[in-house]
Amino acid sequence: MKQILSLLLLLLCCTGLQAQERVVEQPAFDAWSSTTLEIDKIALSDTATVFYIDAYFHPKYWIRVAKETYLQADGKQYPIRNGVGIELSAEHWMPESGTSSFQLVFPPLPKGTKTVDFIEGNDEGAFKIWNIHLDGSPASSPLAGKKNPKETPVLEKPEFKIGTAVLNGHIAGYKPEMELKGRAWAFNMLTGGTDEYNIAVQPDGNFKLEVPLYHPTNLNIVGDFMNGQIYLKPGETTTVEVNFPELCRAKSKKQQDKPSLGEKYYFTGAFAALNNEACNSSLSFVSVSPRTQDEYMQMFVDISAMNADQFKAYWMDRYQKEKATLDSHTELSDAYRTLLLNSLNKDLAEQLFGITNMTEYAYRTVNKIPRDSVMTDYKKVVPTIEYYNFIPEFICNNPFMLYDGTSIYLISYIQYANFTGEERTVKGEVPDNTADLVKVMGTDKGTLFDLLAAQRLAKPIKEFQPLSDEEIAEAGKISPVFREAFAQMNNKVKQLIEENKKKSGYTVNRVNIAEIPAEELFNAITTPYRGKVVFVDFWATWCGPCKAAMKQSEPVKKDFVGKDVVFLYLAGENSPKGTWEQMIPDIKGEHYRMTDAQWTYICNKFGVQGVPSYMVIAKDGTPKHFQVGFMGAEKMKEMITEELEK
Repeated sequence: MKQILSLLLLLLCCTGLQAQERVVEQPAFDAWSSTTLEIDKIALSDTATVFYIDAYFHPKYWIRVAKETYLQADGKQYPIRNGVGIELSAEHWMPESGTSSFQLVFPPLPKGTKTVDFIEGNDEGAFKIWNIHLDGSPASSPLAGKKNPKETPVLEKPEFKIGTAVLNGHIAGYKPEMELKGRAWAFNMLTGGTDEYNIAVQPDGNFKLEVPLYHPTNLNIVGDFMNGQIYLKPGETTTVEVNFPELCRAKSKKQQDKPSLGEKYYFTGAFAALNNEACNSSLSFVSVSPRTQDEYMQMFVDISAMNADQFKAYWMDRYQKEKATLDSHTELSDAYRTLLLNSLNKDLAEQLFGITNMTEYAYRTVNKIPRDSVMTDYKKVVPTIEYYNFIPEFICNNPFMLYDGTSIYLISYIQYANFTGEERTVKGEVPDNTADLVKVMGTDKGTLFDLLAAQRLAKPIKEFQPLSDEEIAEAGKISPVFREAFAQMNNKVKQLIEENKKKSGYTVNRVNIAEIPAEELFNAITTPYRGKVVFVDFWATWCGPCKAAMKQSEPVKKDFVGKDVVFLYLAGENSPKGTWEQMIPDIKGEHYRMTDAQWTYICNKFGVQGVPSYMVIAKDGTPKHFQVGFMGAEKMKEMITEELEK
């Protein structure tokens, strides 16, 4: 009898212990800041709350989970205790698989807690997961069940028109602590330039963007709540509701098979039907370009020894395969299909135009030949004019090309194309190749030719040099809209030049470098700053990432005002002088624009392979840190502080 009672008591104890732990498998959540951390399960007990994490990231790269991580539930924080399989605040390197599993241990949560937030910290880029459902309930969205109207988009023939397009938006399920951000790029087809905009989301989840346009076109958006394009029309308003919980669910490896929370985007206003299809379609883009790093490396191997005919055949084969994918999506409207096909054709043309540089780069990459090494036995692949017979079929020469603002890059390829294959004797000089293009196209009329003419006229404006009245009148011969647009842009350039004359906080050529030999140049530039830490920024006026990094670094620069820190900006001749002169007044620091020879020597000396690149110089003039690509504001501050405190 005693044995039976003991056994029953043991069973009751075990049952009690088991009852104290509850496991929630792959809990739903409403929103997150990153796709890197996925919750496989959560073990809840009286002694701890354990998150079982599956991390997904690039192989051989690292992630980090900060020791400041905490859970937040019902207004109270529960700081992390420890990690199992990961060291907190240390670099956690990802294996070849790109997947790593570990546990994060927190204090126990009160019984009855239904939702909890996972917060890694308040720094930019911190991992955050909001409204994790602990009761097994599905994710929720204010837009769940809402449907877009069934409208078939019609592709209007675009016309040139000056006006401001307005994009109004609201992010469903938004919380102020999410601090979602976005950036947008509008492409100026008249000048070949781009205008960048920051999308500021208000605490209530609303955002608004006003974009000056000269024709209907697409706006490229990259951000926490959208990565794609929206079609806008000058003088009209487009409104979008962003179903953020559904966006997060659809990207989650653990949740994507769960029921949908509605459509991702809901548009009204200008181009509503087209935007609803484009932004909610399972086919968001088509491209002949490789998708992954491994595919790029294989592409380099494939093309490294090709001649012109083989190169063209290679890309045509990739094109046919991608077009077959497009054709298989029979659900697409004619309007959206046309835009995707135009984009695919443009992508193919860009690859074919890049034959000379691409094959040389592939040859160097495959054979591990440094960029600055002379290849005496290598013969450049320079096609003849017959090679370009693809142009009439694959390059759009009608107003519908205006829908794709990234056509500015294709136009640039065309402008620099050497159709004849004859060697250009004057370095940097790009002759007008319109006559050769006319031979290939069989015409000198069309939207493409209008834009080529406009961009030639606009070159001074891009370099911040005002146009003459005669040049503006010449634009009017192409289109009255062009004349008005160029007059507006010209007035802005004049106004900017006058405003820049009043600005301070920057220095140009503190040392006269004109006659200094290249091998002595860097020492001559940096000697005046001995005893100070120098942060060197290698940049270019045309470099988007350079300019974006400068904006991100502004708060860091302010932190070092009045301290022994110098910010030194180095550019080369490939940054047009006029553009450089008008940009640097807004970049506080020391500035130099070097000759090609000086720039090449400095880049080779320090291994600068591209811009932006950065270097920190110690107080004694010794280079200490070098990095390609912006390291982030936090790391930048850390690197400077480390040298400053020595």
